[in-house]
Amino acid sequence: MKTRTLAVGLLLAACALASDNTRAVLKPGTLAEPWLTGGPNCLSVPDWQVHEYNDDFYILRESGCINAEKPFLYLIFGEDKALLEDTGVAYDTPDHTVIPTAPFIMDLLAKWAKRKNHAPVSLVVIHSHSHGDHTAADPQFKALPNVQFVAATPEEIQKASGIKTWPTDLGQIDLGKRIIDIIPIPGHDVASIALYDRVTGNLMTGDSLYPGRLYVPEAQIGTYAASAKRMVDFVNAHPVAHVLGTHIEQGSQSYFDYPRGTKYQPKEHVLELSRAHVFELNEAFVKMNGKPVKMVYPDFAVVPRVANTTMPADVQAGDGMGLQPGVLPTGWRTGGPNCLTIPDWQIKEYNEDFYILRQSGCINPEKPFLYLIIGDQKALLEDTGVGTLMPDGTRGTVIPTAPVIMDILAKWAARKKHAPVSLIVIHSHGHNDHTAADPQFQALPNVQFIAAKPDEIQKAAGIAKWPTDIGHIDLGGRVVDVIPFPGHQEASIALYDRLTGNLMTGDSLYPGLLTVEDLPVFTASAQRLADFASEHPVAHVLGTHIEQKALPYLDFGRGTIYQRDEAPLELTRAHVFELNAAFISLHGTMNVVAMPDFTLVPRGTPDTAYPASLRPPAAKPN
Repeated sequence: MKTRTLAVGLLLAACALASDNTRAVLKPGTLAEPWLTGGPNCLSVPDWQVHEYNDDFYILRESGCINAEKPFLYLIFGEDKALLEDTGVAYDTPDHTVIPTAPFIMDLLAKWAKRKNHAPVSLVVIHSHSHGDHTAADPQFKALPNVQFVAATPEEIQKASGIKTWPTDLGQIDLGKRIIDIIPIPGHDVASIALYDRVTGNLMTGDSLYPGRLYVPEAQIGTYAASAKRMVDFVNAHPVAHVLGTHIEQGSQSYFDYPRGTKYQPKEHVLELSRAHVFELNEAFVKMNGKPVKMVYPDFAVVPRVANTTMPADVQAGDGMGLQPGVLPTGWRTGGPNCLTIPDWQIKEYNEDFYILRQSGCINPEKPFLYLIIGDQKALLEDTGVGTLMPDGTRGTVIPTAPVIMDILAKWAARKKHAPVSLIVIHSHGHNDHTAADPQFQALPNVQFIAAKPDEIQKAAGIAKWPTDIGHIDLGGRVVDVIPFPGHQEASIALYDRLTGNLMTGDSLYPGLLTVEDLPVFTASAQRLADFASEHPVAHVLGTHIEQKALPYLDFGRGTIYQRDEAPLELTRAHVFELNAAFISLHGTMNVVAMPDFTLVPRGTPDTAYPASLRPPAAKPN
């Protein structure tokens, strides 16, 4: 398997954009997890945590033991200058003491220069916005030499970055062989901005988009909405590796945030959001339609500050939406490096009634995922797996699949002291890497087998009109919605489990290469799925493969058995809107469209999303 680096030119070409940066390559980095918050023992929490995304991009977090806001700061190095976004928060005490922040930052600059054998660089200080939890140490920096201090006002930002018209134009700050784009996004605050680092593709969105409560004054809803739309326009024209905000208030459970003022957050959300969340933010403001309506989403909430009302000190936007929680499995094994150690099936519990299975890549590089959902009277199995890949490329023996599923059901019944339940078998679509073990289930009693054909699915799920209507399967105290989703294949569907909020999207949306068989049909399906997600709480989006690497815009290529450092299985509700936007951007003409977490490709793409013409030159042997 050859390692491929995605040239940004692919994304630009796919979107029919200017090509002056077609050979640029995003510089990768790593994200910290987990961060310390504010306890439980404050003696063990440092004032500052520093994580190197890479050797020229630092992420800092101020301790929640100082202030429950525990903000993030960003320090980015160029050849001539470094840029610091924000200066932190004061102690949450009557005297509002500010810890030494400028000395800490200057020490980082000195250590960076020494380690890199680089001359000292000057510092530019800018702010995500003007609120006190991001500007408390400003006086410390104003007093220093070789510091360009940009006050958190539209006029000063405009002047420092060369913004012609606020807020519709962009500015830039040149750090020396590193350009930071300044994007005005007022709404949360009059001086709110986003920063885009062209080297890493990281988009820093301040308090305007982060995993938590996005506050907007009632009078500024229209302003914030316009800013959200401009951010969509920006990310449509630029590759975005990660979206990095300035707080974490969200918990790891979807639709749940810690109340304001919480210092210790033991199960908090990760810092990073994705490019997809920019589209979801825009969707939130479209739904608000100018009205002060709270919008609670899996990874953030938009919270209007209504005029002449007082917000509770311990405000909380979401408490889980009543969805049955679960734990997303990690540590999936792929297909090696030693196949003797890889089981045919990996079986993991999301919760006690929802199972996720993965077939070994040593059997077939497709290594598909299956889902088993159990109700009071019936269980539903999505897909039956793939046959063994033979040396000549054909598919041969099908491993025992039905016995594995029936054993899970028997053990479930014994553990729960529940009567045995019957089984329904349905398919995400009709391709044979998802239907290979069908005969095993067709031969069993107490199994309702639904063939992967539109008319059979329509009949079994009570779909009045294919593909525009939705069907349902009642498992007893648990309803699973069946959503026709053709385009990848004529019988493609998505399943929505109302208890957990999990949306299973088959081969139509997963971290990897999404093959488009029928562009107009797939385009219409993506719009219908976006409409569905807009009206239903979606905890996670779960597909049937992983082909994507953990790094944005990179996949392993089809046929890869061993996928070290692969992306996680789960996508988010936000990716449904990103998928829809990708199809809209095609305007009816199929092209390869690469997103950070998935890629649209036409049927017939041989092994990867990245044409040879856009790959970097092969390394020359030493």
